[in-house]
Amino acid sequence: MLSRFVLPMLSFSLLIPVGYYLLTRGHLFWGAVVAVIYVISIKSLEEAGLKLKKRITDADTGAKAEQAVAEALLELPDEYYVFHDLEFAGFNIDHVVLGPNGIFLVETKSQKGNITQENDVLLRNGRKFFKDFLKQCWRQAYSLQDHLGAFELQGQTIKPILCFARGFVEIRGPVRGLAVLNVGYLRPYILSQRGSLPAQARDQIIPLLAVALSDQAAQPSPMVPQSQTGGIVCPKCFHERKQNDDLHFSAGECPKCGVIYAHVQTNSLHDSTCAQAAAPKSLAATLQSLLSGQNSQHKKPTTQQIQWPVLALKLAACALAAVLLTGAYKTMQATVASIFSPPQTQTKQPPETPTPNKPYPIHPVAFPLTHAVSSDNSAKAITFVFEEDQGQNVILLFFDTKAKTLALRACVRANEKLTTTLPRVDLGYVIVTGPVWQGYEDLFGPVSESKKALIALSSQTKAGNVTSIQATSSMFVQKGAQSPLPEAKAWINAAFKNAGGFMKM
Repeated sequence: MLSRFVLPMLSFSLLIPVGYYLLTRGHLFWGAVVAVIYVISIKSLEEAGLKLKKRITDADTGAKAEQAVAEALLELPDEYYVFHDLEFAGFNIDHVVLGPNGIFLVETKSQKGNITQENDVLLRNGRKFFKDFLKQCWRQAYSLQDHLGAFELQGQTIKPILCFARGFVEIRGPVRGLAVLNVGYLRPYILSQRGSLPAQARDQIIPLLAVALSDQAAQPSPMVPQSQTGGIVCPKCFHERKQNDDLHFSAGECPKCGVIYAHVQTNSLHDSTCAQAAAPKSLAATLQSLLSGQNSQHKKPTTQQIQWPVLALKLAACALAAVLLTGAYKTMQATVASIFSPPQTQTKQPPETPTPNKPYPIHPVAFPLTHAVSSDNSAKAITFVFEEDQGQNVILLFFDTKAKTLALRACVRANEKLTTTLPRVDLGYVIVTGPVWQGYEDLFGPVSESKKALIALSSQTKAGNVTSIQATSSMFVQKGAQSPLPEAKAWINAAFKNAGGFMKM
């Protein structure tokens, strides 16, 4: 359950934050694909887990039912011989009882409910069983009779009994010649049967049943294939268990057909002792004498050694699962926190003071949109096209050098173009550039670059060969002379706060 169901399901839970990340980032298609994969994987794992759980539960329930029947048979008198869990070629028998009054085969069922019959058909709570238990019990009786042979039986017939360990049987009398009983009536029924089993026939049958005990460690059963390497062999499909199977399947589960055989192949000698406890001391001595010669031919079973590679791989898988679970927990915690935590409000920070490592505190504000205000919109004005090509924000001022007035003020954002008009007079300009705007008081901070120069437009326009002026920020910066930054700040404040003001260049 841990390796085939729990750990894979926890690993697939990592797809939840992945799908959420894709969906919130606009990758709707891939987010939907991850969600579909997650749903299909979890659904498949759930079905596999439920099937595995049902198989384990059924095996455990069946083992408990057989134990209850075995305890009931232990209460028989000493002249009765009881054998549990017998393995033959192609069939398995839960219990066989040899007594003075005959041979009894007991098939155990663990189903609950009210057991009734109608027209020789068994019903549980008014519905048919999924399997014909009566036919199964008779088939086992005939198979055991053929296996023992007519010579050993000496005319004896096997009496089959269908015993329900947990159900309430409301049937009185045989059904299709077969006794259907509750575990509480098993002992009285066997004692009440009439018949006779000769001692000679009993002594011939006992060795045949003894060698078929599934928990007979020293005696290899000729009916079930034995492993040449000491591995476990499945009694149903005869698949020999390998060491690598322990990584993916439990010790009591067949990797090929899935049958639960732990109670068949790995029973302790305690069950064997319980099986022989119901028999007289003479039977124990007889079996010991029969098997002593064969036991001496086999080596003593070696102690089970620890499989270090398998153990190391399992520990590594557990460590990897722990790491994955830790990462998934932290990712999901961060995701949930980002969804449900309220947005934090920004508090106003106190003004920073200059330091040697940080000479000037930067508090960027939004630079104005690209625009211009011109003082001349007449038809004689010249079209002025200005393009910012340095990736800097630009403040541009034009002055009429004769009238001593402001002709144009403009703001141009990085990599944008401005189209406006200029008067046809000789103009002077001031350009201030920088990356981060700090406001009209600080301009672009310490990195502000200020240049100034003159443009003679009147001589060019008299000739009538200038229809527009094309300029770039790099051209103005290269041709201009250095302008003191305090002087540029005063001009810009006067231009934007008091358009009529002017300071002499």
